[in-house]
Amino acid sequence: MKPFFLSAVLLLASCSPKQKEVPVDPYATLPPYFSEVLKAHGGLDQWREFKTLSYDLRHQDDPAPGEHYTMDLLNRKDLTVADSFKIGFDGENVWVAPNKKAFPGKSARFYHNLFSYFFSIPFILADPGVAYASDTLTVDGKKYDVVKVSFEAGVGDADKDTYQLLIDPNTKQMEKLLYTVTYFSGEGSGNFNALAYEGWEDVNGVRLPTRLTGYTYLDGHLGGKRYEVAFSNIRLGTKSPAQGLFEMPTQAEIDSLKKD
Repeated sequence: MKPFFLSAVLLLASCSPKQKEVPVDPYATLPPYFSEVLKAHGGLDQWREFKTLSYDLRHQDDPAPGEHYTMDLLNRKDLTVADSFKIGFDGENVWVAPNKKAFPGKSARFYHNLFSYFFSIPFILADPGVAYASDTLTVDGKKYDVVKVSFEAGVGDADKDTYQLLIDPNTKQMEKLLYTVTYFSGEGSGNFNALAYEGWEDVNGVRLPTRLTGYTYLDGHLGGKRYEVAFSNIRLGTKSPAQGLFEMPTQAEIDSLKKD
């Protein structure tokens, strides 16, 4: 190719109009009844602006100091720092430091993202591999719109879990969550527990709860109180956390997936 012809081609290429990026509709694959819930909580597009979630968590009636939690919202790595233990997820393994005995609960792998998952609903339920259905349900005399959620096989550690988001029909905001726990049995269950979401707070344009209260649940009624956790110093950041934060310390132990 002659030099002057090559120059002309390059000049034409540089002057060609650039293809504009078409905005992606974050609700395109979601049913309208779930999309309106996400919008009432600040919007899925707003939530996806953030790359880091952090907060302090305290268990009611627990004399121990609280826990500080950090999650990378893009790869879902996380770290829980308590007074006597640390739990981290490095993208493959859940580890406990200084050892598994330091964690007082039944399973560190079950616990590591338990409250962050509940805390981040409804946004985290917009992930791939989730199926939705709509319904209505009356709980303690109030009629709710319901978003029923189930999971495709292989999604998460407990793909047989099911959720029911109880939505105020006027505000379209979630007030309660009904959920099953199948992590330890590996079998589906029709026995639901209940969570009440309270103390909503605006964090960078996203509505997040500052308190979750767990109850037993049976036949449209909340039963006895099971636990209460409070969230404070809630932060959403637009920069990813340093990945070294989630790396397993030398003396830590891996808590493998257990369903027995």
